[in-house]
Amino acid sequence: MVHRTLSADERGGLLHRLHGYLAWVGAEIPSVFEIDGMEIPLHELVWRLINKKELADEEIVGIESLISVLEKKESRDEAAIAEADITEEEANNLYKEASGLLRAIMDLKDIERGVYPDDYDLRRKVAQKKVRDAHSLLKFVDKLG
Repeated sequence: MVHRTLSADERGGLLHRLHGYLAWVGAEIPSVFEIDGMEIPLHELVWRLINKKELADEEIVGIESLISVLEKKESRDEAAIAEADITEEEANNLYKEASGLLRAIMDLKDIERGVYPDDYDLRRKVAQKKVRDAHSLLKFVDKLG
């Protein structure tokens, strides 16, 4: 089997999809994630945090640290998609991992915002408006096309 490398346009298309609104919706959080040589059950951890009634201060700090680590890894995945000479399978694996990490990041940020509900409500309303605006723009462009 011949493994063809992706063109710059194909890599750009993957990145465009990854940067799209709600690209992480439906993505699966990786079951295991490695941090400094230690594997953590990321999916299980996020699930447990989502279902907690109240977070301790050290858990909030831990969430902030985890978000930072996940964002760095997701950025490295994006850079690899953008710059590396990779096959379609490698690019799709990176895309899947990056979208799963984005899902974990968004879930963790939602948990973190739950600690500060007033800030969360405002941000949620702004995000909802952006999504509505994007849908309206897409409908408009479709009508023109």
